[in-house]
Amino acid sequence: MNKININNFDFLRVVFAFTVAFAHLIELSDLEILKPFKVFFNTRLAIDGFFIVSGFLIAKSYENSTTIKDYIIRRAKRIIPAYAVVILISALFLSAISTYSLSEYFSNIQFWKYLTANLSFQNYLEPCLPGVFETNKFCAVNGALWTIKLEEAFYLLVPVFYWLVRVKKFNFYALIIIVYLLSVTYYTYFLSIDNYRIAKQLPGALAFFGTGIVFYKNFSLLQKWKDYIIIPCLIIFFLEHYILKTQLLKPVAFGFMVFYVAYSFRFLNNFGKYGDFTYGIYIYHFPLIQLFVYLGLFNKYPPILICMLFLMLTLLLAILSWYLIEIPYLSKNRRLRQKKLWS
Repeated sequence: MNKININNFDFLRVVFAFTVAFAHLIELSDLEILKPFKVFFNTRLAIDGFFIVSGFLIAKSYENSTTIKDYIIRRAKRIIPAYAVVILISALFLSAISTYSLSEYFSNIQFWKYLTANLSFQNYLEPCLPGVFETNKFCAVNGALWTIKLEEAFYLLVPVFYWLVRVKKFNFYALIIIVYLLSVTYYTYFLSIDNYRIAKQLPGALAFFGTGIVFYKNFSLLQKWKDYIIIPCLIIFFLEHYILKTQLLKPVAFGFMVFYVAYSFRFLNNFGKYGDFTYGIYIYHFPLIQLFVYLGLFNKYPPILICMLFLMLTLLLAILSWYLIEIPYLSKNRRLRQKKLWS
């Protein structure tokens, strides 16, 4: 494998996934013992980190694809199977705890709206199932899935971006700068009017995804100078994130921090040796927390013990998802690379 494939992205994605999981655990469980730790689990940074890694790896995937059809099929196979399974499993098995009878549950229009909305990546249209989690803080079955539609949109935007550059002869960097500026302007405006829910959506997230693409295209240069660039990026990130509360250069600064960790610390290179469990952790943790809250496990038993049980079950579901659902749909090259890691 060449140098670009020897990285710590598997490690970073697991860190980001567990950061989101812990943050949701603190919020949904509402446990006083966990609240002091909330400051250490920033979901926004974790999701932005995902988008940076995604921009880097999706650009690589597109350039290594033989055709657009091949690229789209590979992306769909990576995302859709496990995603569809978690939606269907949730819809079927949570009927057991619904306040409705089985016949009322499955004939309820909300059930079919949930399936339609979630299977089409429009989770916000119907996040809840009939009679499920009504006593919880939120009734949403899987509030973490809102980012998946952004990932899908990114996948579709990449061919358009490359078409503009290769066919219409747009300058690569001019196009990236335009997208970047539009993205940070959109995010800053909606944040200024206290509408974070809109600010975090697709245009606002594009700056991070675009940063990942630029870093992929300039991999050799950044790899050569990374030890000199990291300090200025740390300073810029600290100023913008903690003091100024702005997002002008933060996507670039944070993006380089992610890149630096990905291509330093060689002892983490084989972190994904036994599989990429990130996606499973991300898509299964939220409904599991909701179920634990509904059953009152955090109140009936020692909270730390239940938190450990939650983490073990989340990881177990992620491992099962990887081996039983995700691996069979991976591209041949991806499966070969996984075998090399195993060996």
